Parts: sequence; structure tokens; C-alpha cells
Amino acid sequence: VTGAVRRETLARWLAAAGGSRVVLFALLPLVAAELVSTGSSWWLTRWAAAPATAQLPYLLGFAGWAVASAVLVVVRSRMMLSLGLLAGEVIHSDLLTRVLAAPLSFFDVTPRGRVLSRFSREMLTVDVSLPSALQTYLSTLASVGSTALVVLAASPLFGAFLLPLAFAYSAVQAFYSASSRELKRVEAATRSPLLSHVAASLDGLATIRAFDARRRFGSECERTLDANLRASLASALVNCWLGLRLELLGATISAAAAALAFARNSASASASSAIAAGLRGAGGVGTAALGVTLALQVTQTLNWSVRQATELESHLISVERLQAYTSLEPEAGWVPPNAA
Repeated sequence: VTGAVRRETLARWLAAAGGSRVVLFALLPLVAAELVSTGSSWWLTRWAAAPATAQLPYLLGFAGWAVASAVLVVVRSRMMLSLGLLAGEVIHSDLLTRVLAAPLSFFDVTPRGRVLSRFSREMLTVDVSLPSALQTYLSTLASVGSTALVVLAASPLFGAFLLPLAFAYSAVQAFYSASSRELKRVEAATRSPLLSHVAASLDGLATIRAFDARRRFGSECERTLDANLRASLASALVNCWLGLRLELLGATISAAAAALAFARNSASASASSAIAAGLRGAGGVGTAALGVTLALQVTQTLNWSVRQATELESHLISVERLQAYTSLEPEAGWVPPNAA
């Protein structure tokens, strides 16, 4: 299988997790956590401008923001993990039923390592890695959106930079995703021969020793291991390529936000031109400082957003590979256990 992961694959995982309504309900804590996080930063700017006699109310308020943020983060993580475990249980049950009911011809032509890979590494990805990547991607996406809104409120002219920057990020992600996706497939394809060789070696250990074939089997194990590690190394190099370009784009965002904030506070209050009004934006110096601070932090957030979007698509390949086994035709005459 090559090319982008089909939407039906994601729809299959969402259906196993309980459907779209359950997933949307699980997204509520994620959005709420990001709103509370942005609200706590805004409260901090108000606190910095408050008089010395009003420190205690602001301290208690900031503590309330922090507690609410911590609670929502825990609830968000638990709900996303629960969705992943529920989807994994449904897919594993369907996979086990289909494999046990498969005809003998399937086991004659399918290496044992391939079946073991489906029930081990691929299921681990569906249970843990996929919901974790989905949670991280959505949270970073919400963080980027809130940061963009704050910076736009401080300097409306920053909107002129959003479209070209969004296009650049989209182009880098599309280029990186195509390479990372295929490398993920190569890595998964080279893992099955390695597992098959290790399983066969363990089963025939006595025979290998009797015929003094340890060197030959050791060389074969090294060959399959090297093939798998080459794909992993290429994936690491692609990540380095992505990191360099995302850091450059993030530095551009930070520089633009800082320059516009400086121009905003330098603009004459009596100026009546549209450019000056756009530079001044809404709020005071605290809002501009918050926008610059969030813009400096958004570099790492955008890096994670692009990486997790690609990682999410790579993890969906595991669902795609499992889905190929859940569509196996059963043995002739097989009756499902729950059939009447």
C-alpha cells in the first residue's frame, strides 16, 4: 500500500472509539484547557499592572486558573486514552475473530512474523500511540489558534503574515508527510521478516546447534535487523530536515510579532491613518507583551503540530494494516459464535 492514508481508515478508528459524538464530547476538555491556559496568561498581564495593594486577589485568581488548567489537562488525557483503549479493544476483538476463522491457506502463505507484528506492535500503536498523537496534535492546534488570536488582537496587521506563513507550513508538512508516511510503511514491512526469523530460530534452536548453523543464522538476523534500522535512521534524518525548516519559519513569526508590537507602541496616538490604527490594535502594553511572549513560544508548538500531524497519519497506517486482516474471508462453513 502506498500513498496517503484514506479517510475511511480514520473513520474506522472513530467508529471503533464510539462514533463521532463520543469523540466530539472528548474534545470539550481539550478546548476548555486551552482557553483556561490563555486566560491564565491574560490574568498574569492584569496582575502585572495591578497596584501593590491588590496583590492577594490576583494571586488567588491566578491560583484558581492554575488549578482549573491542571484538572482539565488530566480530564483531557484520561478521556483521550479511554477512547484509544476502547477502539483498540474493538479492533483487537474483530482482528482475533477474523484470524482464528481464516482458512488454512492464509497461514500457508502468511509469515508468522507478519501475524505477530499485527497483534503486537500494530495493536500497541492503536492502543497508546494513536490517541496520544491525536491528543497532542489537537492541543497544539488549539494552542496555535489561540496564539494567533492574541497576536492579532495586539497587532491586527499581523494577519497579513498569516496567509503566507500558513502556506509555507502547509507546504513543508505536505512534503515531509509524504516521505515520513512511506518510511513508516518501509519500517513496518522490514520488521516482519525480522520477527519471522527470530521466531523460526527459537523454534529450531536445537537443529541449528546440531548442524552448526549458528553463524549463518546470525548473519541472516543481522541482515534483517540492518534493513529495519536503515528505515529508522532515514526517518530520523527526515525529522532533522523538518526541524531546521520549522525553526526558520517560527523565527519569522516571532520577529514579525515583535516588530509589529514595537511599531504599535511607537505609533502616535493622534495618528488617524488606517495603518496606524492597525498597528495600535486593541488593549494596552500588556496585551502586546502577551502576544510577543506567545509568539516566541509558538515556534515549538508549531513544530509539534506539524510533527504530530504527520505522526498521526503514520499511526493510522497501523489501523490500515489491521483493517486488511479484519476483512479476511472466513473458512467455508464457519459459523460466528454469536450466531443464532
